[in-house]
Amino acid sequence: MKLTILSSVKQTSVSINDRAFNYGDGFFATMRCANHSIQLLDLHIQRLKSDARRLGFSIDNWDELAEQLEASALLCQSESVIKVLISRGEGGRGYSQMMAQHPIALISTGLLPTNPSSLRISVAQGFLAEQPLLAGIKHLNRLEQVLFKRQADELGLDDLLCLDIHQHLIETSSANLFWYKDGKWFTPELSRCGVNGVFRQFLLGLFSEYGIDCVIGEFGIHELVSADSVFVCNAVRGMMPVGELLLPMHRKNNQSVITQRLFDEPAIRFSNDQCQALQSLITDQLQRVDPAVMYFIS
Repeated sequence: MKLTILSSVKQTSVSINDRAFNYGDGFFATMRCANHSIQLLDLHIQRLKSDARRLGFSIDNWDELAEQLEASALLCQSESVIKVLISRGEGGRGYSQMMAQHPIALISTGLLPTNPSSLRISVAQGFLAEQPLLAGIKHLNRLEQVLFKRQADELGLDDLLCLDIHQHLIETSSANLFWYKDGKWFTPELSRCGVNGVFRQFLLGLFSEYGIDCVIGEFGIHELVSADSVFVCNAVRGMMPVGELLLPMHRKNNQSVITQRLFDEPAIRFSNDQCQALQSLITDQLQRVDPAVMYFIS
């Protein structure tokens, strides 16, 4: 099935009957554009293909989409964000996909956001829903993230840690999570919920290539107490060190299980020594993979 590719640069409109608008029936990717080239484009296309397959999208012209994304990058400012949203298209009323035969991709661009030198984060109230059928997919149903980001904004924080219903660490509202302790890196397992981000995939490949220990598993928030370094990451902002984790121990309606018995202080601060070493390796690797793309932390 051929994907119709649209660009917001041409003031494209989308039908009010589109399934993305009505049911969130689709998926998306956000990409970093530097020096008019898209960073990690091959990984983005691979992830889009995987999401399409898992959601039952039949798309034949992935090469054409990649070419259109590269053409959009040439028109962008030097440091930009490119987003591609793929919808199942129009398809009549109701949830059935039977009438939806014309998927569309909408490409849009924006300015690259700046990063603070280190993040101040806390823990979200509420939990990520558990749905293995959607786990890892960057689908269009993002209400959980909208609500968690609203909490962060109200608290004046950069982001919030999101837990699953078993109180396991999963991610933040907009990024994947890594931490370093006891000579190893750790990151949450994402088989039941969360987004398997492109930058996370890049890092796991990097760790494997260089023989760097990284444990993927189920971890509670208490694992961060003795961490030396903590960072979150996504494909747009790259690696963002966490400087301070604020613990909501006295918030009566907080649904996460954090108690005074676990922590002696209302905040945990991280030295992030290992983040600096890893950032150097990331920069070298990205320049080796795609010399046209210059990576930096804003």
